[in-house]
Amino acid sequence: MDKITIIGFGKLGSHLYYALKKSRKNISIVRNSRSRYEAKAIKSSDIIFICTQDSKISSAVKKLSAASADLKGKFIFHTSGSMDSGELDPLKTLGAETASFHPVQTFEQKASKDEGRLRNIYIAAEGTKKAEQKAKLTAKKLGAKPLVVSKKNKVYHHLCCVMASNFLSTLIRQIEKTGSGKIRINGFKNPNFFNIYMPLALQSLKNASIKGAARSLSGPIERNDINTVSRHLEALKKGPEDVYSFYLLMGIETVKLALEKKSISAKDAKIFLNLFSKHINKQ
Repeated sequence: MDKITIIGFGKLGSHLYYALKKSRKNISIVRNSRSRYEAKAIKSSDIIFICTQDSKISSAVKKLSAASADLKGKFIFHTSGSMDSGELDPLKTLGAETASFHPVQTFEQKASKDEGRLRNIYIAAEGTKKAEQKAKLTAKKLGAKPLVVSKKNKVYHHLCCVMASNFLSTLIRQIEKTGSGKIRINGFKNPNFFNIYMPLALQSLKNASIKGAARSLSGPIERNDINTVSRHLEALKKGPEDVYSFYLLMGIETVKLALEKKSISAKDAKIFLNLFSKHINKQ
């Protein structure tokens, strides 16, 4: 049985840890606060998950590279939705099989037990062929459904996640303000397409029904991730104008909701709004 190490014990990392712990004993955690990673722990690991925030993935990669451990044949995954497997290229050059391993699910708070969030959801994998195969097997052991996405389309996959979850929280808030209303969803040529994002959307709906829209909000704006939002906007500029406009509109409203939640400051909100304004002026 593979020995697994999880780097980062935040929202996603804690859910993954407890889900994996149910089926195996060989699992350990490397918390973000460690200044360096022990070569012995890395050497004994078959699979390493980097579950840090996107902005800290490069730091984790550097620490793994400097751990003086042989990475040849090891599987190393990061769990970012917006970033592709290229973030792990320095580890691939050291012999590791690398991929992104992104659960299509929302994790609005840390777990203290297995809550079943990874069962019956899709997990998007993208990377080397061997790493993609390992990701598929790992996803199935978690009771999830593996989905392979291409590197160039990873950003569009994450856009769908943001719209299905983060923007849904913002939309629900608008419904709360209005008091009542109906939502009609049209335009899907393939009715099965939305099933990829349905567990994510359903969990967001469940969170909002219990905690309200503001407290259930997660995603790049809520965590003050301006780089991911910038990548989204650059990608959308190349596509249909109505989708681009929708993202701009919902992005502005999501900034307001994040302010209401107090997860970002007024200064941070202004930076986001200036970014959206620049794109609106270019339309």
